[in-house]
Amino acid sequence: MAKKKENNHNPVQWFFLVIVVPTVFALTLLLVVLIFMGVNVFQKAEDVASKTPLLSQWVSTTEEKDARRETDRLEAVISENDSEIEQLESENNDKKATIEELNQTIEKLEARLDSAAEDASEENTDRVAEMARSFQEMDEEEAAPIIENMDETLAIELLEKIKSDQRGAILGVMDAETAAELTGLITGSR
Repeated sequence: MAKKKENNHNPVQWFFLVIVVPTVFALTLLLVVLIFMGVNVFQKAEDVASKTPLLSQWVSTTEEKDARRETDRLEAVISENDSEIEQLESENNDKKATIEELNQTIEKLEARLDSAAEDASEENTDRVAEMARSFQEMDEEEAAPIIENMDETLAIELLEKIKSDQRGAILGVMDAETAAELTGLITGSR
């Protein structure tokens, strides 16, 4: 009966103990020896699997993983840059609108300044004309010392508004040097 028990081994059990276990042991031993020799077994297995037609669909190489990681990283950078560009464009548009508003304000202020300058100029011209009439009514000996002591610009404006014969009489009474200087400024030769 003892012989019968020995022969009653299950064929699956026999296959596992005689073929699978020694094969796994031999492969593990071979793997350890190759690793100690400096061979990158896993990299070689990936390379072989990636070149095998059916296995290449399921196995990705380190290069593919690195490329995928780099692609993902670059896509994230692009997305971040796109959002930054949108933000900067929005800020740029806001600043352009502000610049446009400020330019319109400047134009309005310049128009008001021009209007005020014209009003002041007209008012100044009216005052100078009124003063010129007053000087025409004065005697030249009284008008000459006053005009000599005035600001040159105002004196020229007054003399231009006074009739030429009265102007000549006033300039004739003035100090010769001052009269020459004012005459030169009136005629534009200075």
